[in-house]
Amino acid sequence: MSPLVIVLLSALVLVNAVELPDSRESAREEKLRSALIDAFQSIKKGSAKGGVDEDLASDLIGSLAKPSPPNSSRNDKPTTEDAFDVFADDDGLSFADFSEIKTEAKLSTTEKSHNVQHIVKTTTKPSDKTTQKPNKDVLSKLSDSIRNTVNESRNARQRDIANMTELMGIENMLRLFDADILVQQWPELQKTVSGECRVEMQEYVDGLMERQLWALKMEDASGRYTSMFYWGNNYWTGSAELCDILNEEHSPVKQRNKSRSQIFNDWREDLSMVGSGPPFDTAFYVAKIAVTTNFTDIVKNQRTLHLGMCLPRSCSRAAVSALVTGARAPLLQHQVVAVRSPQHGGYTYLGDPTFQVLLAVSILVSILLITATVYDVKIARDVKRRRQRAANIAANIANGGTRSDLKLDLNGLDDITVANGKSMYNVNNNLALNSNTSEERLTAETVSADELKLSVWSELLLSFSMKANILQIFDQSVGADTVPVVHGLRSFSMVWVIFGHTCIVVFKYADNTALRAILEKSFWFQLIISAVYSVDTFFCLGGMLVTFLYFRTKTKGKLDLLVKGHRKITSGVLQFFGLIGYRFARLTAPYLFILGVVEVTMKWFAHNAVFEPPAGDHETCPKFWWRNLLYINTLFPVEQMCMLWSWYLSDDTQFYAVSAILLILATSHFKVSAALTGVLFISSLFTTGYVSWSNNHIPNSEDPFTQFDKVYEKPWTRLGPYLVGMLTGWILFKTNLKIRMTRVWAAVGWAVCTATLLFLIFGLYKTELGVLSAAVYSALSHSLWAGCIGWIIIACSTGHGGWVRPLLSAPVLYPFSRVTYCAYLVHPVVLRYVAMHLTHPIHMGELFVFILFLGLTVISYALAFVISVAFEAPIVTMLKIVSPQRKPHRV
Repeated sequence: MSPLVIVLLSALVLVNAVELPDSRESAREEKLRSALIDAFQSIKKGSAKGGVDEDLASDLIGSLAKPSPPNSSRNDKPTTEDAFDVFADDDGLSFADFSEIKTEAKLSTTEKSHNVQHIVKTTTKPSDKTTQKPNKDVLSKLSDSIRNTVNESRNARQRDIANMTELMGIENMLRLFDADILVQQWPELQKTVSGECRVEMQEYVDGLMERQLWALKMEDASGRYTSMFYWGNNYWTGSAELCDILNEEHSPVKQRNKSRSQIFNDWREDLSMVGSGPPFDTAFYVAKIAVTTNFTDIVKNQRTLHLGMCLPRSCSRAAVSALVTGARAPLLQHQVVAVRSPQHGGYTYLGDPTFQVLLAVSILVSILLITATVYDVKIARDVKRRRQRAANIAANIANGGTRSDLKLDLNGLDDITVANGKSMYNVNNNLALNSNTSEERLTAETVSADELKLSVWSELLLSFSMKANILQIFDQSVGADTVPVVHGLRSFSMVWVIFGHTCIVVFKYADNTALRAILEKSFWFQLIISAVYSVDTFFCLGGMLVTFLYFRTKTKGKLDLLVKGHRKITSGVLQFFGLIGYRFARLTAPYLFILGVVEVTMKWFAHNAVFEPPAGDHETCPKFWWRNLLYINTLFPVEQMCMLWSWYLSDDTQFYAVSAILLILATSHFKVSAALTGVLFISSLFTTGYVSWSNNHIPNSEDPFTQFDKVYEKPWTRLGPYLVGMLTGWILFKTNLKIRMTRVWAAVGWAVCTATLLFLIFGLYKTELGVLSAAVYSALSHSLWAGCIGWIIIACSTGHGGWVRPLLSAPVLYPFSRVTYCAYLVHPVVLRYVAMHLTHPIHMGELFVFILFLGLTVISYALAFVISVAFEAPIVTMLKIVSPQRKPHRV
């Protein structure tokens, strides 16, 4: 038979083999392979005999084979195996794989056969029995036909795979570990577990195969893909509560107690509340899984999924990890990163020394609060009764009564100021009245009729009085020389901080996190990301208050009591340590308590919560808590920071120390102090700009916390707003809160301030900055914000605030302002507590986020009032007691 005929027949076999059913693929593969091998060998033999020349053979085989290395000899010829590269595509599809391809029915079998037969008819001519040399173009067309057929088959295979994934459905494509995979692959998966876990897993698999109700409930409580995978749903958690309920016994429903409500009747008759539980205890596991796939149109980048599973409790987290790792998903490739289980937490409060200290402190403080409150109520009752008796005695004397009737036991009370302006002195149990008001022992600080002088120890105890502290927090009065707009700025800024942090938590634990990309395009979303400026408001207020109060106190001569009789250098050092000591004592007590609460709660969340904690405080706080105590934690890497939001306290305390030096220096060398302040301000601006430029930091509306460790929380990049606040405080002191200003200039000031604030809040909307412009923006934005806050304070305090002054000075805001510090400390704990007690992801929505924000704000302020009454207010009162100008206790 002619080699040409053999090749043509082989081509026909190839075309027909593509259309044969899959059930006969293996047999056809062997026959086709043998036929083509014989064909090419015949061609090579014919070439050797002169039937087919070398060029013709190379046209069919050699030109399609892999190119020879440059240094190979001309005698090297492709082997039979090399000839099969004709049927290999760029992706490595070889002849051995060819028989597995199902071609798409674009061309029918008849059409493909007709194409090949047409080539045969047009190229084959009657010939002698002697071997003729076939036309080179004929075999070239034949090789092109074979190549095109293979390429079409390859494309058809790829389309079939794509169609297969489409027909499979997204719920099947995204399967990781479920009942079907477990049952089908159990013969292999059982090798990954052992002991009691293996036995109980076998029972679970048997229950699934037999469709036992308890097994179906376990599978129902486990997580799987549901929806919104492409909208950021990485939490396939299932239900930890339902898995835990399976361990409980449910009594059968009594028909006579059925509710008349159809809703409740349907619920009681549902299968969820009937049937026996599993023959073993169940536990809930959450596996953190890194997922990839070769089909980039399904999963483009690696995703980290959290898969919940209800399995036998006897299985350890390592066993569950091995079980999930060994499972083969249809399309996804996965790797288990970690496994969590609330039932296998491994952490108990009572065994933690930090919790033991917190418990002891809480018990001690509770005892002091109760004792002091009872003592305060008793004193108030006695004083009230004795005032009444004193008033009766005074009336008796005025009516001509005798002095012998004036016996009154006032042990423990040195003097009392009565409502009618007369003073009573207790001397050896004899009551003496002094009606000469010019000799009354009253000072500017003790003008209230509800004040009395007690011993120091009594006043120290009464500093824990809940009654007195609550009255102090809710006091609606302020001094005449104070700046009341501070209360409004504090309160609104704190609410803004809580709102921003609420959104951060929702973004992290939402099942539709991709919605954030849409929300970011909203104009009003800028209000959320601009919450970072609220901290600059706090910095500005801190610098203003410390400067204003220092100069006011210095002018009144009260600081001289601390440094009287010392030289200037010694007095300056004493003032510095006095200021630092006062601040440290005032801030540290509630700070340390919340620090301990954060450490304990985060340890519990890390071992027992369904979701991962938002930060590693359970690891960093036990190691680096001392940095928080010294207020230097921002000088270290953010990865080592305990209580992440404490960066503000650290920076503010460091700024306070700098301001103390500048203020003390200003009392003797004002120009030097002013020059140093200016140098520090300019240096801070240039440092911020350089750090931003060198790190390619681009502020944008998508992530305002980029470069958090290098730009956002470092003290040398945030000093500017504090120095602006110091300038504001100095202006208020020098002008004595009195600045004359025309309405035109006041209007210009408010217009510039409003425009600047609006630009800083909404300026980045749909704006892309370059590296240089971003550096300038980063350097100036925070100080510009503080400058606007300084204008608001000055304008409102000097009578040019218009309707803004009564808004920011509203007495209803005073209590909220006084507990701002504690609210800042406790509100992230509340956010984490709510998030870590979730067993399902949050579905993000505008209304839901707003309602969540309102609830978290109420809870945060409620806890802030408690912590302030228990820790902050007593310390403030104690500091007043030990100060040279201490005030008597108010009854």
